[in-house]
Amino acid sequence: MNSDYNILIQFALFSTLLIVIFFTVLLLPRLLKKKEPKSENREMNSVMGAFETLGNEIKALKEQLVMKERLAALGEVSAGIAHEFRNPMGVIAGYAKILLKGFPAEDNRREVAQGILDEIEIMNHIMEELLKFSKTETIDKRDVDIKRSIDEIVLNLAENRDRITFDHNEPCIVKGDEILLKQAIRNLVLNALDAGEAVVITLGGGSQAAKNGVYVNVRDNGPGISGEAKSKIFMPFYTTKPEGTGIGLPFVQKVAVAHGGSVSVISDKGKGSTFRIFLPY
Repeated sequence: MNSDYNILIQFALFSTLLIVIFFTVLLLPRLLKKKEPKSENREMNSVMGAFETLGNEIKALKEQLVMKERLAALGEVSAGIAHEFRNPMGVIAGYAKILLKGFPAEDNRREVAQGILDEIEIMNHIMEELLKFSKTETIDKRDVDIKRSIDEIVLNLAENRDRITFDHNEPCIVKGDEILLKQAIRNLVLNALDAGEAVVITLGGGSQAAKNGVYVNVRDNGPGISGEAKSKIFMPFYTTKPEGTGIGLPFVQKVAVAHGGSVSVISDKGKGSTFRIFLPY
């Protein structure tokens, strides 16, 4: 990560130097001349706006680097936990199967043994999700038509297709890994379907941290998310669903950051939620 920070520092210094040169060579002599107050204010506002934009871009880059470090550390810990738990879980499941075979059909203890096996199965599923999350994905960046990918996601959600609205007609090409991006967007759509009765997906151009790209918006008409929950929803293992693993949204964040983008949420209690993935071109 030291190289990433060096790049960030070099970018900040270079950008600041360019603005200082611009201000000194082009604007300062003009500002020293007598002119109308409105013109002076307009030029000063332009310079201040440039500095503010630079500050926002540096802040966004810093946050992205911190997020990458955090996800990498969490991935290593998650893999270790999953490995340590799976071996004893396998032993417990083996003993439970022996007990299940040894009890007569009418013995009530069979229900207890089967309950142990069911719980082990649930734990195995959580461990698989954990290992999937902790795995360092290789990003195979190619031209991806996000519009077509979303069409395929909606098509495969046949039972809920009438609850999803997606009316974008033009191709929308970004550089990325199509499989990972489809998994991430599908996670958001499934979450939206769980939260509300209707889901609206939209695409729109935009920019972030000096990068042009596209926003994928997934909006639901559910109950919304409280302020406290909003600060936790991207934390691994945090979930409000009875059978949730708390891995879905962190995985979306991991994919977005790996593509040089981000994911955010706009939500108010009682007014639904909109999850936004930004993907640079």
